[in-house]
Amino acid sequence: MKRKGAVLAAVIFIAAGFPAWAHAGGWGPYFSWGRDDPTAGFPDDVIRETLNSGYVPDPLKDIVRKAMEDADLDFQIDHITFGVLYDSAPSRDKLFSYRFALGFDISTKVQVEGISFEDIPVSISGLTGQLDENGYGFSMNHTFAFALVRNSLLKWWIGPGLRLNFNYYNLDYDIEAANVVIGGGGETGVNLHVTPNVSLCLGGGIHYNAFGYGAGTNEVGSLVWGDGPFYFIQVGALFHTGKDRNAWASSQAVP
Repeated sequence: MKRKGAVLAAVIFIAAGFPAWAHAGGWGPYFSWGRDDPTAGFPDDVIRETLNSGYVPDPLKDIVRKAMEDADLDFQIDHITFGVLYDSAPSRDKLFSYRFALGFDISTKVQVEGISFEDIPVSISGLTGQLDENGYGFSMNHTFAFALVRNSLLKWWIGPGLRLNFNYYNLDYDIEAANVVIGGGGETGVNLHVTPNVSLCLGGGIHYNAFGYGAGTNEVGSLVWGDGPFYFIQVGALFHTGKDRNAWASSQAVP
């Protein structure tokens, strides 16, 4: 997969998803940590490149191919994300608000388990274990929040969220790879109003995602799909704009 293609896809995705109407409410930076725990298989291109790499003797190719085709790989991917957070009503006395987070995502500590070559007299690095390369990409999250507690001190909200994540990797044997994560689940958080015009945001959630993993050599390779849970926590700050400026300065608490 070409790096330029990945960058172009990211730009198009961000431009398409950016809510142009979202000019009021609250804007600010955010930081999050999350963990993907999906299960998937080997892409066909990875199997082919492995068998043609010269590391697998001809008599063992059928054994290795069958093992890779039948393998269920358990991924564990940590994500560090930072970017821009938006809330359509961070402090106003409104039951519903729309939250949007767009960030640069770095996948780190990529652990892959699920296949063993202990009984095969051949060493194949880079297939399982911890990958040294980080994956770089972007993340977009949409949340439909219902504020069950709303007063001059805080808004506690809960609701469903939708997430799309993309990461690009440059692996061994000149193999380029990428993964895309699409899914959703439950989220919750609190906006703490530290001043009339600034809220500190603490939140997190659990999603269940479809996990797509593709790999190839200098081109878009084959893609396999899996699924699994995604856990995350997030902190951020929202600077109130529009009707949210000083919205609670003279308000009374709402039970």
